[in-house]
Amino acid sequence: MRLYLIFLCFIGVSLVGCKTDTKKSEIEITQEDNSSKTITKKEIESLKYNDYGLSNDAKKAVNDWQKYQELNTQIEYLKKADLSFLKSDISLITTFINDFSAEIPKAINTNEINSRITALQTKLLKLNSLLLLDNISKDEQLEGLKEVFIAFSNLNLQINKKLEFEKNNISKPD
Repeated sequence: MRLYLIFLCFIGVSLVGCKTDTKKSEIEITQEDNSSKTITKKEIESLKYNDYGLSNDAKKAVNDWQKYQELNTQIEYLKKADLSFLKSDISLITTFINDFSAEIPKAINTNEINSRITALQTKLLKLNSLLLLDNISKDEQLEGLKEVFIAFSNLNLQINKKLEFEKNNISKPD
């Protein structure tokens, strides 16, 4: 009888001991997966795209556009791998985007610039969803970041073109 109890205790202890080993390996694998999905500054710097800045005239034109200044700051944070703005609640991003569109200075409020703003808004919302979902690969997230950088760069380019065209004051033939 004692031998039977000792045998049952031995089986019970070995089963419990085996169970904890698998949990530790699962935790280690999960931590490795999370660290492999973290986007680094070096990976962002390796993205290839044309980055257009604003000309001096364009900087003066958007100087009072507060939401543009905030977006420019957030883009700089994104380039440093600080994704907290785009990982935030969708309502905050939507509110920011709506305010951004509503506060466009009249000097640069054209259809071309509005279309670039719409493209940028779409890319920001897409990147937000890519960053919030766990089953999205790091490559897709990096591609989404690249699309946001390109959309912002295209907005800057369009602002520069509009102001350059006005500065040249080319008259159309009658």
